[in-house]
Amino acid sequence: MSRLILMTQREFEEPLTDALRRAAPGVSLSFAWTLADLDAELANDPDGSRILSIGSSVILPRRVLASLSSPAYNLHPGPPNYPGIFPSVFALYEGACEFGVTLHEMAPTVDSGAICAVERFPIDVRWDRLALDTHTLVVLMHVLERMAPQLANVRTPLGYSGDVWSGRSRTRTHFDALCRLPEDFTAVEFAQRLRAVGEGPDHCLTTTRDGQVLRLDTGRRGMVVRAGQPVAAE
Repeated sequence: MSRLILMTQREFEEPLTDALRRAAPGVSLSFAWTLADLDAELANDPDGSRILSIGSSVILPRRVLASLSSPAYNLHPGPPNYPGIFPSVFALYEGACEFGVTLHEMAPTVDSGAICAVERFPIDVRWDRLALDTHTLVVLMHVLERMAPQLANVRTPLGYSGDVWSGRSRTRTHFDALCRLPEDFTAVEFAQRLRAVGEGPDHCLTTTRDGQVLRLDTGRRGMVVRAGQPVAAE
Protein backbone atom coordinates (compact mmCIF):
# COMPACT_ATOMS: atom_id res chain seq x y z
CA MET A 1 0.00 0.00 0.00
CA SER A 2 1.18 3.54 -0.76
CA ARG A 3 2.20 5.46 2.34
CA LEU A 4 2.82 9.14 2.93
CA ILE A 5 5.09 10.03 5.83
CA LEU A 6 4.19 13.57 6.86
CA MET A 7 6.83 15.78 8.42
CA THR A 8 4.85 18.52 10.13
CA GLN A 9 3.79 20.04 13.46
CA ARG A 10 1.44 18.23 15.81
CA GLU A 11 -1.30 20.84 15.51
CA PHE A 12 -1.50 20.07 11.77
CA GLU A 13 -2.08 16.35 12.22
CA GLU A 14 -5.88 16.46 12.21
CA PRO A 15 -6.47 18.94 9.35
CA LEU A 16 -3.87 17.26 7.14
CA THR A 17 -5.32 13.82 7.82
CA ASP A 18 -8.83 15.03 6.98
CA ALA A 19 -7.69 16.67 3.73
CA LEU A 20 -5.70 13.66 2.54
CA ARG A 21 -8.43 11.19 3.45
CA ARG A 22 -10.87 13.17 1.32
CA ALA A 23 -8.59 13.48 -1.69
CA ALA A 24 -6.73 10.16 -1.58
CA PRO A 25 -8.81 7.77 0.53
CA GLY A 26 -6.62 4.74 -0.21
CA VAL A 27 -3.35 6.19 1.07
CA SER A 28 -1.79 5.12 4.37
CA LEU A 29 -0.55 7.98 6.58
CA SER A 30 2.25 8.15 9.12
CA PHE A 31 3.59 11.19 10.97
CA ALA A 32 7.16 12.04 11.88
CA TRP A 33 7.81 14.98 14.21
CA THR A 34 11.61 14.64 14.41
CA LEU A 35 14.44 13.27 12.29
CA ALA A 36 14.63 10.28 14.66
CA ASP A 37 10.93 9.62 14.05
CA LEU A 38 11.53 9.76 10.32
CA ASP A 39 14.43 7.32 10.46
CA ALA A 40 12.22 4.89 12.39
CA GLU A 41 9.40 5.23 9.84
CA LEU A 42 11.73 4.73 6.89
CA ALA A 43 13.06 1.52 8.41
CA ASN A 44 9.58 0.09 7.74
CA ASP A 45 8.99 -0.30 3.97
CA PRO A 46 11.06 2.63 2.65
CA ASP A 47 10.35 1.74 -0.99
CA GLY A 48 6.60 2.01 -0.49
CA SER A 49 6.76 5.36 1.29
CA ARG A 50 6.97 9.02 0.27
CA ILE A 51 7.95 11.91 2.51
CA LEU A 52 5.81 15.06 2.45
CA SER A 53 6.90 18.02 4.55
CA ILE A 54 4.37 20.70 5.52
CA GLY A 55 5.32 23.31 8.09
CA SER A 56 8.16 21.24 9.55
CA SER A 57 11.38 22.81 10.83
CA VAL A 58 13.28 19.57 10.17
CA ILE A 59 15.71 19.85 7.26
CA LEU A 60 16.28 16.47 5.65
CA PRO A 61 19.99 15.61 5.50
CA ARG A 62 21.61 14.51 2.28
CA ARG A 63 21.89 10.91 3.54
CA VAL A 64 18.10 10.63 3.87
CA LEU A 65 17.37 12.17 0.48
CA ALA A 66 19.95 9.92 -1.19
CA SER A 67 18.42 6.80 0.37
CA LEU A 68 14.91 7.37 -1.02
CA SER A 69 13.58 5.52 -4.05
CA SER A 70 11.09 8.35 -4.73
CA PRO A 71 11.49 12.12 -4.36
CA ALA A 72 10.47 13.76 -1.09
CA TYR A 73 8.23 16.83 -1.40
CA ASN A 74 7.62 20.04 0.51
CA LEU A 75 4.66 22.42 0.45
CA HIS A 76 6.27 25.83 0.83
CA PRO A 77 3.92 28.58 2.12
CA GLY A 78 5.15 31.11 -0.39
CA PRO A 79 5.75 31.57 -4.13
CA PRO A 80 9.03 30.63 -5.85
CA ASN A 81 10.33 34.20 -5.60
CA TYR A 82 10.19 34.04 -1.79
CA PRO A 83 12.24 30.99 -0.72
CA GLY A 84 13.31 30.50 2.87
CA ILE A 85 11.76 31.22 6.24
CA PHE A 86 8.63 33.35 6.82
CA PRO A 87 8.01 34.27 3.16
CA SER A 88 4.85 36.23 4.00
CA VAL A 89 6.85 38.60 6.20
CA PHE A 90 9.26 39.61 3.45
CA ALA A 91 6.55 39.80 0.79
CA LEU A 92 4.58 42.26 2.92
CA TYR A 93 7.64 44.31 3.87
CA GLU A 94 8.67 44.63 0.23
CA GLY A 95 5.16 45.58 -0.85
CA ALA A 96 4.55 42.54 -3.06
CA CYS A 97 1.20 42.49 -4.87
CA GLU A 98 1.09 38.72 -5.31
CA PHE A 99 1.80 35.67 -3.15
CA GLY A 100 1.31 31.93 -3.43
CA VAL A 101 2.14 28.35 -2.44
CA THR A 102 4.81 26.11 -3.99
CA LEU A 103 4.97 22.31 -4.10
CA HIS A 104 8.51 21.15 -4.85
CA GLU A 105 10.95 18.29 -4.58
CA MET A 106 13.17 18.45 -1.52
CA ALA A 107 16.90 18.96 -2.08
CA PRO A 108 19.91 19.30 0.25
CA THR A 109 19.63 23.10 -0.04
CA VAL A 110 16.39 24.46 1.41
CA ASP A 111 13.77 25.59 -1.15
CA SER A 112 15.85 24.75 -4.19
CA GLY A 113 14.36 21.51 -5.54
CA ALA A 114 12.45 21.19 -8.81
CA ILE A 115 9.02 22.83 -8.66
CA CYS A 116 5.95 20.71 -9.34
CA ALA A 117 3.05 23.12 -8.76
CA VAL A 118 2.47 26.77 -7.89
CA GLU A 119 -0.78 28.49 -6.98
CA ARG A 120 -0.70 32.28 -6.82
CA PHE A 121 -3.15 34.87 -5.53
CA PRO A 122 -3.23 38.67 -5.11
CA ILE A 123 -2.39 40.26 -1.76
CA ASP A 124 -5.15 42.49 -0.44
CA VAL A 125 -3.64 45.86 0.54
CA ARG A 126 -5.54 45.66 3.83
CA TRP A 127 -3.92 42.39 4.88
CA ASP A 128 -1.32 42.19 7.63
CA ARG A 129 0.79 39.13 8.39
CA LEU A 130 -2.00 37.33 10.24
CA ALA A 131 -4.45 37.83 7.36
CA LEU A 132 -1.94 36.80 4.70
CA ASP A 133 -0.85 33.69 6.62
CA THR A 134 -4.49 32.72 7.17
CA HIS A 135 -5.31 32.97 3.47
CA THR A 136 -2.07 31.21 2.50
CA LEU A 137 -3.01 28.23 4.65
CA VAL A 138 -6.38 27.96 2.88
CA VAL A 139 -4.61 27.96 -0.49
CA LEU A 140 -2.02 25.45 0.75
CA MET A 141 -4.75 23.01 1.78
CA HIS A 142 -6.38 23.45 -1.65
CA VAL A 143 -3.08 22.60 -3.37
CA LEU A 144 -2.63 19.61 -1.08
CA GLU A 145 -6.05 18.19 -1.93
CA ARG A 146 -5.55 18.84 -5.65
CA MET A 147 -2.17 17.10 -5.72
CA ALA A 148 -2.96 14.36 -3.17
CA PRO A 149 -3.79 11.60 -5.70
CA GLN A 150 -0.43 12.12 -7.41
CA LEU A 151 1.43 12.37 -4.11
CA ALA A 152 -0.20 9.12 -2.98
CA ASN A 153 1.14 7.34 -6.08
CA VAL A 154 4.52 6.97 -4.40
CA ARG A 155 6.24 5.05 -7.20
CA THR A 156 5.66 7.80 -9.78
CA PRO A 157 7.46 11.16 -9.38
CA LEU A 158 5.40 14.31 -9.90
CA GLY A 159 5.84 16.27 -13.10
CA TYR A 160 7.45 19.70 -13.16
CA SER A 161 5.60 22.98 -13.64
CA GLY A 162 8.39 24.87 -15.36
CA ASP A 163 8.57 27.47 -12.56
CA VAL A 164 11.99 28.29 -11.11
CA TRP A 165 13.17 29.63 -7.76
CA SER A 166 14.27 33.24 -7.65
CA GLY A 167 14.88 35.93 -5.08
CA ARG A 168 16.90 35.85 -1.89
CA SER A 169 16.45 32.88 0.44
CA ARG A 170 15.71 34.33 3.86
CA THR A 171 16.83 32.87 7.20
CA ARG A 172 15.99 33.47 10.85
CA THR A 173 18.87 35.97 10.93
CA HIS A 174 17.15 38.06 8.24
CA PHE A 175 13.88 37.96 10.17
CA ASP A 176 15.53 38.97 13.44
CA ALA A 177 17.18 41.91 11.66
CA LEU A 178 13.79 43.05 10.34
CA CYS A 179 12.46 43.02 13.92
CA ARG A 180 15.17 45.52 14.95
CA LEU A 181 14.16 49.03 13.95
CA PRO A 182 16.93 51.57 13.30
CA GLU A 183 17.28 54.30 15.92
CA ASP A 184 16.04 56.94 13.45
CA PHE A 185 12.95 55.00 12.31
CA THR A 186 9.97 56.93 10.99
CA ALA A 187 6.27 56.34 11.60
CA VAL A 188 6.00 54.98 8.05
CA GLU A 189 8.83 52.49 8.61
CA PHE A 190 7.32 51.40 11.93
CA ALA A 191 3.92 50.78 10.33
CA GLN A 192 5.50 48.91 7.41
CA ARG A 193 7.48 46.60 9.67
CA LEU A 194 4.62 46.04 12.08
CA ARG A 195 2.35 45.00 9.20
CA ALA A 196 5.00 42.57 7.96
CA VAL A 197 6.44 41.19 11.19
CA GLY A 198 3.34 41.26 13.37
CA GLU A 199 3.53 40.38 17.05
CA GLY A 200 3.75 36.73 17.94
CA PRO A 201 4.56 34.58 20.95
CA ASP A 202 8.28 34.60 20.12
CA HIS A 203 8.98 38.02 18.66
CA CYS A 204 8.22 41.74 18.65
CA LEU A 205 9.72 44.90 17.19
CA THR A 206 12.64 46.39 19.11
CA THR A 207 14.85 49.46 18.86
CA THR A 208 17.91 50.80 20.67
CA ARG A 209 18.10 54.03 22.67
CA ASP A 210 21.20 55.08 24.65
CA GLY A 211 22.58 51.56 24.43
CA GLN A 212 19.39 49.98 25.76
CA VAL A 213 17.24 47.58 23.72
CA LEU A 214 13.59 48.64 23.94
CA ARG A 215 10.68 46.33 23.13
CA LEU A 216 7.93 48.24 21.36
CA ASP A 217 4.50 47.52 22.81
CA THR A 218 1.55 48.46 20.59
CA GLY A 219 -0.92 47.51 23.29
CA ARG A 220 -2.48 44.67 21.35
CA ARG A 221 -2.16 40.94 21.89
CA GLY A 222 0.09 39.20 19.38
CA MET A 223 -1.37 36.47 17.16
CA VAL A 224 0.02 33.89 14.76
CA VAL A 225 -1.66 31.25 12.60
CA ARG A 226 -1.30 27.62 13.64
CA ALA A 227 -3.27 24.83 12.01
CA GLY A 228 -5.62 27.38 10.52
CA GLN A 229 -6.43 29.14 13.79
CA PRO A 230 -5.09 32.42 15.20
CA VAL A 231 -3.15 31.65 18.36
CA ALA A 232 -2.27 34.30 20.94
CA ALA A 233 0.81 34.54 23.08
CA GLU A 234 0.45 33.28 26.64
